Amino acid sequence: MSYKLLLADDSITIQKVVELVLAEEDFQIKSVSNGEDALNLLDSYKPDIVLADIEMPKVNGYSLCEKIKKNPATSHVPVILLAGAFEPIDEELARQVGADDSVIKPFESQELISKINAALTMVSAEAEEAVLAGEEEVLEAVEEADVFAESAAFGAEEAKDLGGEGLEEDLWSMEDIPEAAKEAAEEQGIEEAFEIEEEVPAFTPEVEPVSFNEEVERPAARGAVMTEVEMPSKEEVLKQFEKVMAEKVSSVMSELDIKEALLSSLTPFLKDAVEKYCGR
Repeated sequence: MSYKLLLADDSITIQKVVELVLAEEDFQIKSVSNGEDALNLLDSYKPDIVLADIEMPKVNGYSLCEKIKKNPATSHVPVILLAGAFEPIDEELARQVGADDSVIKPFESQELISKINAALTMVSAEAEEAVLAGEEEVLEAVEEADVFAESAAFGAEEAKDLGGEGLEEDLWSMEDIPEAAKEAAEEQGIEEAFEIEEEVPAFTPEVEPVSFNEEVERPAARGAVMTEVEMPSKEEVLKQFEKVMAEKVSSVMSELDIKEALLSSLTPFLKDAVEKYCGR
């Protein structure tokens, strides 16, 4: 597999040496003299590894490494810092900018090749781990989806099994409706009975006037209307009627068939009231 290597070093000699060292290796090399040009080539060249001199114009090796590592598109690219014999590597700064390794110039050919291969191998291993992790996440997602599907299927089967029981419960509840309706009808019947009471025309009961000397004066003909007698008001008649009705209702509320009891109680009373009213 051919790899792309980007070399950023202002020394033409180092550029030639690196090209000679890697001539037998499967590398495609692009060389620039400063860090700024290296940054401009990242998007178009897309290197697999970068060699950066810590002392070069415009953007030095530390800054170049930091920018590469902070860019999500290039953060995976390994960076090896190059330093001269009289330019010691700042180990602390190298760790802060995320450098993968460093090489002191002049370097042994095999040393440079080994460090480049080690950095590329590390990146490949990390990429494989990322792929495996992604596959595991996919498998977990698939398993969760399967579990969810099984749960949904089980729930549907339970619903199907319980469907008959639910239907039977609905039917039993429907059987309770007539009784409830009956009670409501009975309550409504009582209310209607009171409404009938208000609709019944006021009647004048037969009253025999009594004089103050307690001598009863009988009319010549029975049923004659005594116009001078003070008749009870409609409100008094209604109150009396409500009292009687309340007594009638309370006496039959304990019976099982309230409707029948009401009818049997109200009918004679209403009949008698109507007969008296008509005969007035």
